Amino acid sequence: MECQICHNYQYQFCCANCLRERLRVYNNELKQITQVKQRKVEKSDKFLTGPLRKYQMCLAEKQNKDQKLNKLEIEISKKKEEIARDRQEIDILRRNLQTRRQILQESFTYFKKFKSDQKPLIIRDTENTKEKWRTVHQVLTHSRKVLIGELLSLFDLKKVPDPLSSSPTNNDDDCEYMIAGMTLPKKPDYFICPDEKIKIDEINAAVGHVIHMVGLIAHYLGVKLPFILISKGSKSYAKDSMPGISIGKKPLSLDNHNSEVFIVGMAMLNYNIAYLCHTQGVDIPFHKVPNTLQNLYYCCRAPNLGRSGHLTALNRIFDRSFGLDFEQLLRLMFAQSGNDTKDGILRNNITGATIPDYFEEDFEDDNGNDSENWVICDSLDS
Repeated sequence: MECQICHNYQYQFCCANCLRERLRVYNNELKQITQVKQRKVEKSDKFLTGPLRKYQMCLAEKQNKDQKLNKLEIEISKKKEEIARDRQEIDILRRNLQTRRQILQESFTYFKKFKSDQKPLIIRDTENTKEKWRTVHQVLTHSRKVLIGELLSLFDLKKVPDPLSSSPTNNDDDCEYMIAGMTLPKKPDYFICPDEKIKIDEINAAVGHVIHMVGLIAHYLGVKLPFILISKGSKSYAKDSMPGISIGKKPLSLDNHNSEVFIVGMAMLNYNIAYLCHTQGVDIPFHKVPNTLQNLYYCCRAPNLGRSGHLTALNRIFDRSFGLDFEQLLRLMFAQSGNDTKDGILRNNITGATIPDYFEEDFEDDNGNDSENWVICDSLDS
C-alpha cells in the first residue's frame, strides 16, 4: 500500500499524515483486541472462580492435616519409646515372676514332702504357747489379787457394823466402810457448817486415801479410768480428758465454800470407782453408785478380780458396755445431798460425753508450786 500523499511504499519514510492514519488504524484495532481480550478474561475468571476457590480450600485443609499428621508422628514416636520401656519392665517382671514361681514351687514341694512331720510340731508348739499364756495369765491374775489384797491391808479398807443401826443382821446397808480409820458420809451430804472443821479434815483425808487407792488399783489392773484424778493434797482435783467435754477441773478437797463443786468432783471419783467395778464383773446398782467406800471395797473383793482389764489399757479402748450416765449420777448425788435444785452445775455441758483416758498423777499445780506432793504410785502416761 502506498502513501496517498507521497506515494511511498516504505512506511518508514512516509509523511506525518500517513503515520497518523496508520496510528489511528492501529489504535482502533488494539482497542478491539483489548475489548475482546477483556471479554475473554472475564469469561475465564467466571469459569475458574468456583474451582479455584475449592482448590484453595482443599489446599488449606491439606496444610492443616499435614500439621496434625506431624503432631501424630511425634506422639507415635513418644509412645513407641514408652512401649519400649514398658516392654523392658515387663521382661524384668516376668523374670521376677518366674523366679518367685520357682521358689513357690520349691517351697510347696518341700512343705508337701515334710507336711506329715511338721504339722504335729506346729500343733504342739501352739498348745505349748497357749499353756504358757494361761500360766502367765494365772500368775498375773494371782499377782494382782495379792497386790490389791495388800492395798486393802495398807489402807485398812474394811467393813464394820454401824453402831447406830438397830438391825441385828449384818447387811451391807447396815454397815459402815472405813479407810485408814476414817469414814465418808453414806449420803453425799457435804454441805457442812463452817465450825465443823474436824469433819471437813476427816472427809478430805479419807478422799485423799481413796484417790491414792483408786490410782494404784487402776495401775495394777491395767484399767484406764474415765476421769483423770490429780493427787495434790489439799489441791487434789478431777478433770475431764476428752475433747467435747467441758466439765473442767473439779476439786476433791472440801472447804467451807466449795460444797457444790466438790460434789461434782466426788461424782467423777465415784464414776471411776463404778467403772473399775464394771471391768471386774461387779455391777453396782445405780442408787448405790455414790457409796464411795462400799463400791471400792466391792471392787477389791470381786470374785474375778484381775482376770480382765489389761487389754483395754493396751488397746486404749473405753469399754462401751459401761452405760452409766454421768449427768444422772450427778443429779442423784445432789438429790441425796438434799440439794437437788443445783441445776447451774448440771447445765455445764456434760451430757452425752465420752470420757476415756488413763489415770494420771500430776504433781505440779497451776502456780508452779509443788510443795505439797503425795506420791504413792507412778503416773500412767503410757
